[in-house]
Amino acid sequence: MDNYLFHPSKIIISKPIFLEIGFGMGHNLLHTALYNKNNYIIGVDPFLNGVVSVIEKCVQDKINNILIYPHPVEFFLEKFKNIFFEKIFILFPDPWPKKKHYKRRLFKNKFIITLLERVNAGGKIYFATDNQSYYNQALEELEIVKQTIPINIEKLDNNELVLTKYFKRAKKLGNNVNFFVIVKL
Repeated sequence: MDNYLFHPSKIIISKPIFLEIGFGMGHNLLHTALYNKNNYIIGVDPFLNGVVSVIEKCVQDKINNILIYPHPVEFFLEKFKNIFFEKIFILFPDPWPKKKHYKRRLFKNKFIITLLERVNAGGKIYFATDNQSYYNQALEELEIVKQTIPINIEKLDNNELVLTKYFKRAKKLGNNVNFFVIVKL
């Protein structure tokens, strides 16, 4: 299990690094690792069910380019400031749907700026949600950044994203999945 836990000594900086924030049960994380075998894929999620599930799948399928950080992303970003990413995935984060909980939403201006500081030039941040309120708020937060390129999710390559549990659930419920990519210029 320790082989899959993140430690900076396991990273060769010359290899591209992807980050997935809140990977859930790891569907996109595992998919990304399989299609990007020469890259490091770092998954950050504090919930142990997903962490254990991903590690079991990595051992079973001999996937060796995933590293897991089982704590909140804020800790990771603060502790490892010298790691920069080609891609960052934030897929279906907790929408905190009650108005009084909006302050708990992850995707806010300060967080976006922090991520952009950690993405290489030309790097991408992928964001998806089926909560319309969260999507609208995310777009408002992005207005100050001005580095957003909206991309229709159906136009992505098959190896860019996989239909995760939450994506499938949103489609089954008939929810519109809102998606965009931020590109660092």
